[in-house]
Amino acid sequence: MDMKQLSTFQVASETLNFTKSAEILNYAQSSVTSHIKSLETELGVNLFERLGNKLVLTPFGERFRVYSDAIITQYQSAMEEINYDKNMTSTIVVGATESQCTYKMPDVLKELKLLFPNVKVIIKPVHKLSDIQSELQSGEMDFAFIFGDDIEERNNMQVSKLSKGHLVLVASPTNKATYIENPKLEDLIEETLILTEKGCSYRNLLEGMLDTSQIKFNSTFEITNIETLKNCVKSDLGIALLPYEVVKREVDNNELKIIPLSQVKHHEISHFLSWHKDKKLTPLLNTFISLSQNVF
Repeated sequence: MDMKQLSTFQVASETLNFTKSAEILNYAQSSVTSHIKSLETELGVNLFERLGNKLVLTPFGERFRVYSDAIITQYQSAMEEINYDKNMTSTIVVGATESQCTYKMPDVLKELKLLFPNVKVIIKPVHKLSDIQSELQSGEMDFAFIFGDDIEERNNMQVSKLSKGHLVLVASPTNKATYIENPKLEDLIEETLILTEKGCSYRNLLEGMLDTSQIKFNSTFEITNIETLKNCVKSDLGIALLPYEVVKREVDNNELKIIPLSQVKHHEISHFLSWHKDKKLTPLLNTFISLSQNVF
């Protein structure tokens, strides 16, 4: 059974005339007859019968017509979606934290472009879970990368856990805090604490630790750009809590040093990919999910 046979049957079931069907399909009449005979042989039933000069569907033909129409509709939908994605008239809108945009997204996009050379992608910086849920719900974003503690599937969000990571407290190698043995948060309150944007998952974690320990730093900076923030720490303007992958190169090059803070030393934090659970996942969107899982 192939799509040509099903298409021939669909037209013939409407015209109830093999000659007219051949004209519509631009086939020889013998081809129409051959397609129908092949279908009947495969199914083991007669789909048409002649009553005098009239061609009619048998009860089996009536029942098969329902399935034939459904199969052809599904096939056409699949072909339209695949061709739509191949031609890249669609756009993917993705939300991600700045660190994910900088250190993970380039590899995802590189792989995606190899498969879909003309893909259109819009990357939006996001930090707050409430904003992410809102934009996924409204359809303003197709996907959002989240960096944080375990994220439950809620509010119509589908969530895929991509990878585990961890946070580190970093300072300039010349900062006196790096020489404290077994440091605790309360040992660092004289330092300037450089914070990321409000609502950022690792800022929330740090602020939670400070609230729990009832600790308040004398001086804080808030810097929304990760690279600027790292440069400030390297210049010994303060200390900051950041994902390890964000500072790995600087730590390896001895431009930054990790302060082994016991409160964050063993705290795991993960990357997640989320999308609306009712989102229709085309081949392009499914590819984006697979590539993200592989890269992360």
